[in-house]
This record gives sequence, C-alpha cells and structure tokens, in this order.
Amino acid sequence: MLTCTGMPPVEVLELWATSPAGLAFAFAIGAVLGSFANVCIYRLPPSDEHPEGQSIVSPGSRCGSCGTAVRWYDNLPIVSYLLLRGKCRSCNVGFTPRYLFVEVATGMLFSGVYALCVTTLYFEEPLAVRLGRFAIYAMFCLVLVVVAFIDLDTKLILNKVTYPSIVLFYGLGLTLPERLWYDGLIGAAVGYGGIRLIADGYYWLTKREGMGYGDGKLLALVGALFGWQGVLMSLFAGSLVGSVIMVTALLIQRRSNIRHVELPFGPFLVVGAIGYMFGETWVKVSFSVLWGG
Repeated sequence: MLTCTGMPPVEVLELWATSPAGLAFAFAIGAVLGSFANVCIYRLPPSDEHPEGQSIVSPGSRCGSCGTAVRWYDNLPIVSYLLLRGKCRSCNVGFTPRYLFVEVATGMLFSGVYALCVTTLYFEEPLAVRLGRFAIYAMFCLVLVVVAFIDLDTKLILNKVTYPSIVLFYGLGLTLPERLWYDGLIGAAVGYGGIRLIADGYYWLTKREGMGYGDGKLLALVGALFGWQGVLMSLFAGSLVGSVIMVTALLIQRRSNIRHVELPFGPFLVVGAIGYMFGETWVKVSFSVLWGG
C-alpha cells in the first residue's frame, strides 16, 4: 500500500516522527500533562483541611482566591497563563509563576525524551518500539516532576504516588527489549534497602533523622525501571547536586553549620534519575569496561 506521496505508510510515519513536528507534538503533550502535574502537586499532599489530600478529578480547576471555576479557554497550558498575564479573569489576583514553570519544564522534558528515544540514541530500533520507549520515559518524568515539587512544598514523598508507580514502571520496563525480569526487582530492592541502611545508620550514630524512607521509595521507583545502575547513579548525582546547592546556600546565608540545614533530598534524586535516563547507555558501557565485561 502506498500513500499519495508514493511512499509506504510506515516510511511516511517515520519521516513525520523524526521531523521537528514530532518534537513540537511531544512538547505540546508535555505541556498538557504538566498542567495535570500542577493539579497533582496542589491536591495530593495532606493539609489541615484535607488530611488525606484532595481528589485530582473533582471539583474542576478553581481560583484559589475567589473560588470561581476556571473556564476551559482559561485553562490552556502556557497560552492561558500568558494571555491572562498570570492573573484570575474574575478577581485579578495573580497565580504563582510556578504553574507556568511546571508546564514549560514538563514540555521541555517530553521534547528531550522524544529526541532521545525517537530521533537519536535508539534510532536503530523499530519506530513502534521507540515510540513505546518515549511513552514510558515521558510518563516516568511526569511522575518525578510531581514527586519533586510535592517534596519541595511539604518535605514529603507520598506513598500513594510511589507505591503504584513502582509496580507500574516495573511492568512497563519488561516491555523494553534490554530489560530482564529481575533487573527491576533488584533495582527496587537496592533503592529502598540502601536508603534504609543509610537512614538507620545515621540515626543510630547521631540520634537525628537524616534521609527519610520516602527517599528510599523514590529510589525503588527508579530501580524498578532502570535497575540497580540507575539507583547508584541517581544517588551519586543527586548527592553531588545537593552538596553543591547546600554549600552555595550556606555561603549566601553566611552560615557554617551544615548539620542543621534541612533541604528535601527528593528533588536532587529526581535530577540524578533524569540524568541517568539520558546517559544510561554511556553509564552501562562504563560499568562494562570497568569490570572487564
């Protein structure tokens, strides 16, 4: 079967998928899901009024100041925020710029993952496999965005996000050609067990809480998809980024006692996990060379 261009449909789809239109489409999907991420970030954490968090389905989006329902044409990702200049149409009270930031950042993440999976690193795979990999990695990034911003706001990594995600991404990982059935199981065990040992050891030595078990559940999520290598590199990169930011914060505040500075570690682990996702092939080759594999 040939299309009007005289090319088989598969080749036409391949050309479209590897064109700038594919990247633009990925960005648009990311921006839409970034809007959904904002809903999750706002509603899922517990509060005094809602100890179990709120539903992410109902009620619909409303202005936090006047309570007016947001009209559908005022709820378009990125576009509506810019047209309304970040303010409610009804009461003119400003929305936090973070709504815009999350939508743009998620769109950019989706575009980057699309480029990684569809047009560059995995280009030798069939298009269906590349698109499937993009879908898995993009949804993984979406979950990490939600986890990171909730942790920034509340210093909590919620079980109702991590537990189902561990199971989901372990199962999705099995659809990737390079994943073995035990990779995710070992990775999840190493992720949670490693943090549990570090947290319990630190508390035993100092009688102070350091890393929380939520960080271990986040690393278990990373390990469920990427195996133990993803856990180690996420922990290493997250610790490195966190150390740089913490030292910088101490210098700005002119403080010398790092022991009493509290920062949520989840966002740094998220940065490390996303970094590993983009550099997974290089890391695995490095491990193989190091061990003579």
